[in-house]
Amino acid sequence: MNTPLKVILTLSAIFCALALGTLGWLAIQTTEVKDVNSAKTPSFPPKLVVKETKSQQDVIAAMEPAESVQDDLTQKLTDLAAAEGVVKGELVLTFDSPEALNAFRVRAGLEGIEILYSDARLKVARVRYKDAAKMAQELREHSGDYDNIGANYFAYVPGTPKSSKDGSNAGGSLPFESSALDAIGAVGDRSRWGAGVKVAVLDTGVTAHPALNGVKITHTDLIKDGLPFHGHGNAMTSLIAGRDAENGGVSPATEILDIRVADSTGRGNTAYVSQGIMHAVDAGARVISISLGSNADSSMLRNAVDYARRRGVIVVAAAGNEQETRLSYPAAYSGVISVAAMAADGQQASFSNSGEGLFISAPGVGIVSAYSGTGMVIGSGTSQATALTSGVIASLLSRNYNAANIPQILQKNAVRSTAPANQVGAGMVHFP
Repeated sequence: MNTPLKVILTLSAIFCALALGTLGWLAIQTTEVKDVNSAKTPSFPPKLVVKETKSQQDVIAAMEPAESVQDDLTQKLTDLAAAEGVVKGELVLTFDSPEALNAFRVRAGLEGIEILYSDARLKVARVRYKDAAKMAQELREHSGDYDNIGANYFAYVPGTPKSSKDGSNAGGSLPFESSALDAIGAVGDRSRWGAGVKVAVLDTGVTAHPALNGVKITHTDLIKDGLPFHGHGNAMTSLIAGRDAENGGVSPATEILDIRVADSTGRGNTAYVSQGIMHAVDAGARVISISLGSNADSSMLRNAVDYARRRGVIVVAAAGNEQETRLSYPAAYSGVISVAAMAADGQQASFSNSGEGLFISAPGVGIVSAYSGTGMVIGSGTSQATALTSGVIASLLSRNYNAANIPQILQKNAVRSTAPANQVGAGMVHFP
């Protein structure tokens, strides 16, 4: 074999090795996702190691795995589309630069890949694909453009377990049977509390209700499914800014940015929540209240939370109602004001999640709030606790407390509990 041909074959082998090695770090997040069937999200191929080769036979041998990698990548996408706990046929792609994202925008349509949302600030695109082979080809041929490839995980308004799963939890179940304003020190004339402060409520949407008459609300619907709204969004908004004479919100003068990220069943996804966070920041929110969550860590969601926090926005999120020993996302992220639910006896609510890094608690058992229609309901959850905490923060901001100092103020003034910090954080939120 002549020397030029040997050089060409050697370079070809090196190129194949680099290409296959790069595929190794293109991995779908393998966090276990709990859904109806508690299925696991399939993982992408592990890192491949290919040695340099110098003969024609070695070059052919080195290229042979490429076909199996291609088949495996396509199969993993097919498996992902059938998995529980994720939005089927979707990926969340994070690029290593805005330029790489722009290049993808140009070629996506040619490959039959639909871009549902993209944001240059996060260098991210939420995409839907119908052909797993074409999607795999895109990932393989432009592997150097990607920083992360992830599933779009479902996020839910937290429900309440039917029965206790942890007998040693020693959670409380005594209801407050009110809006719990007295318990957190929200007493006196509150008519101006929250004035000049925008709180974004990322939830199931807000509809007209007597308790919300006079509250300035700007509506944004990211779901746009045309179905009736779930009443959870009304409940959270009323606890923050409601004006019911008997069971009003913490800070009635707060301006609400209603951002609908979950449907009529209370289900959204991490991409919608991330998009909602970005919209809230753009719209001038100083507080983002998120009374829903996901069991899975999403790179897009984590980056959106970081984006908001870097701009001085306080993110408040529910710990979750699954009585797990871990927090839901985004409550689990560093810097988020994660909120557990507390019963009237000062103990962790029996359903509330625990976890290291839990920030604080708030009343969450037997809380009165608005709902769909015109009536009031009694509900329990870390959702209610989160909304009450967001109302407290809005009031403090309206009193010109520095946003950077709010976390320390909340912890300093919390009412201590005999329960451990991983169950109730610093204690029950309370006004200075």
